[in-house]
Amino acid sequence: MSLMLKKIGFAIILVFFFVVGAAQSKIDSLKTALGTTTDAVLQLELLDNLTEELVRISSDEQVPYLEQYMALAKTLEEYDLMASKSRFLIQYYIYNNKNDIARKLCDSLLGYKSNFTKESSEAHLLLKRAATLYDKEQLENAIKDYDRASELFLKGNDSIFAADALFFGGQAATDANRFMQAIRKYEKASAIYDALGDDEYAILAGAELTSLYSNNGFVEKSIEERERLIKKATVNRDFSSLVQLTGQNITAHYKLKAYEKMSASIDLFLQLKDSLKNSVQYKYLDVFALNYKLIHASETGNLEAARTYLDTLLEKTQGDKVTNYLKTDVLVGKAAYYELVNDQKALVPILESLASIKNTDRLTAQTKARDRLADIYKSKKQFEKALRLKEVNAKIKDSMYNAQKTNAFLYYQSEFEAEQKQHELVAQDAKIKQLEAEQNLATNKRNTLIAGIMSVFIIVVAFFYFRNRQKIKEQAYQNILLNNKVATKTEEINELLTETIQHIKSKERIVENLQKLSNANEGITLKSIIADLKASKADNAKLMLIKQNIEQANFEFIKKLKALHPELTKTDVEICSLIRIGLSRKEVANLRNTSMEAIKSSRFRLKKKLNLSTEISLDDYINKL
Repeated sequence: MSLMLKKIGFAIILVFFFVVGAAQSKIDSLKTALGTTTDAVLQLELLDNLTEELVRISSDEQVPYLEQYMALAKTLEEYDLMASKSRFLIQYYIYNNKNDIARKLCDSLLGYKSNFTKESSEAHLLLKRAATLYDKEQLENAIKDYDRASELFLKGNDSIFAADALFFGGQAATDANRFMQAIRKYEKASAIYDALGDDEYAILAGAELTSLYSNNGFVEKSIEERERLIKKATVNRDFSSLVQLTGQNITAHYKLKAYEKMSASIDLFLQLKDSLKNSVQYKYLDVFALNYKLIHASETGNLEAARTYLDTLLEKTQGDKVTNYLKTDVLVGKAAYYELVNDQKALVPILESLASIKNTDRLTAQTKARDRLADIYKSKKQFEKALRLKEVNAKIKDSMYNAQKTNAFLYYQSEFEAEQKQHELVAQDAKIKQLEAEQNLATNKRNTLIAGIMSVFIIVVAFFYFRNRQKIKEQAYQNILLNNKVATKTEEINELLTETIQHIKSKERIVENLQKLSNANEGITLKSIIADLKASKADNAKLMLIKQNIEQANFEFIKKLKALHPELTKTDVEICSLIRIGLSRKEVANLRNTSMEAIKSSRFRLKKKLNLSTEISLDDYINKL
């Protein structure tokens, strides 16, 4: 059975079950249809629709049906379909913290990559496997998979997935302290998102890049880049991105102790967060803003405001479970307040909590807490505790310093290389411009020469044109004269013809008289016949004159006729000339002193000589010459 027939059969089965089982859900209908067919192609179609619905509602039932789909696709040797559908099963395992199963499935399916016909089939599996490796902190392997996936996606023109692979690869490179790699990945991802018109993800990638700058000591640069992103998000009315970017600016200004700018950013943040009231993040954003208000008030010595913010903060975070990131921020806010009021009893446990927090990237806050705590221990003569904290901080600071120093060196080296490259490009550009100028000069010279030649050519053409035009005018004038001459000759011919016809009639009378002479009773004398013959001689002279006039009037016509038909006899040409001046057959017969039958035969022979078909009139052909 052909694929088309199978699809038609599939459609009929669906229609049947949707009509019969109107009360059933779409999923139930698909399950029922699946159980009634043994055709593998139709089963694959049904499983495709069924798994789509189950994945859409995040049902646990999706697992067995996804596995069934993949097994059937493998049987049908539809390896690309198998790989494509496996993404949903792998993602299900990842969401349910079954990363080991997810990775094994990725490895298993990648064993079929030689059977894939699409680059995206392998790329999607690598993208999923990279996520499982990233979760296990196998960062180098994760980066390799992300890089390979992005290459394959770009090769297969799946740009959006290529950007995703670069974005996630940037996060893995950041955690692996591969600073320059992370920068390049975020920059490429952002550029692709921009090209695709996906402004939201372009800004998200840019935001990650600014955080990377800030965490590696390039705080001013992070703010500068962030302001550019804020303008873009403002134009797009992307309030979610605006809130995120403004929040990042708050922490950046705090690092630089730029308290006025920090306060302005907090005020803007409070305005923006109200646009996200329906967001699940709203509560987190509220606590974040309140905490930094507390920090700002404490750092600027505003005790009354700080006390109010602290009370509100304690009320909002009491008994609530918050993330380590926000927990660190809240502890920093509390520490700033108790430092302000010089309450070491309350301050010490907060600093101890800060120092012991793990799995957070707020190392700066932790090291500051350890330093302050060591100073307090030292003041209390608890030197051993103070020493341990200083040793821990020394290692961390050395690590941070070395990492930042290395990253800074790499960054500035990259910037230097980029600047050098820019200088080279500028030099090349200057050289290109010089060559362009020389080429333009040569082109201008050439154009001037061409213009001169064209001018001369136009003048020559114009001269010949006007001279030919004058000749045409002269020729037209000559034609008018010729036409007038022809008209005059035609009039003369017509007059002679009229006279000739009369003389022909007199010849007929002579013939009649000669016949009558034989009969003495008719009263015809020889003297009268002689008089008529003298008149006939005059007629012959006039006939010759007529023929000469006809030849003169039809000179151009006769010339052309002889050129086209050189085989024509003098008689043929004469008949054509008589036809040309418009004489009828009878008039031609009279003028040539012959019978109508003779003229008819002459015309017939003439038509054959001129190779004219029966449909073409001899008179029309002659008149058109």
